[in-house]
Amino acid sequence: MAKKSKQAYKQAPWRRQIQSIGLSLLPVVAIAIFIMLYLVISAQAAAAGLEIMNLHFDEEEILRKIANQRTQLALITSFTQMQKRAEKLGYEPASESNIQYIKISGYQGKNAVLIAPPPGIENESALLVNDLYNESLANWFVETFFITSQSSQGDGS
Repeated sequence: MAKKSKQAYKQAPWRRQIQSIGLSLLPVVAIAIFIMLYLVISAQAAAAGLEIMNLHFDEEEILRKIANQRTQLALITSFTQMQKRAEKLGYEPASESNIQYIKISGYQGKNAVLIAPPPGIENESALLVNDLYNESLANWFVETFFITSQSSQGDGS
């Protein structure tokens, strides 16, 4: 049989104290590292949130500028402004005697774009809804799991 070997010397007391202090500080150091990582990630997330907020403010400002420019364009191209500009440039309104109409054979004009059906005509294609969309979740659940399982049990008997 093998004999247990005894250690020939004891560790110095200061070494045991350092080992016990190191082992007791290990969880504290691990928690501190975890907290530091959490703070770094939180700071990055906060910085990203502020950047997103600033980009939204910039977007709103750009949209306001676009709306302002569209308003200015509408004002500049309005009838009264265009008429004033035409008078300054020396244009005169055309009299009825100066207007000539030319008939072009085969031209039927612009086709009207129908966005909605005319009133009084029912659009049957809009009324057709797939039957699967008319079933509630509760009815589907009951039919799928209970009625199907009962019918499969009934077939086996």
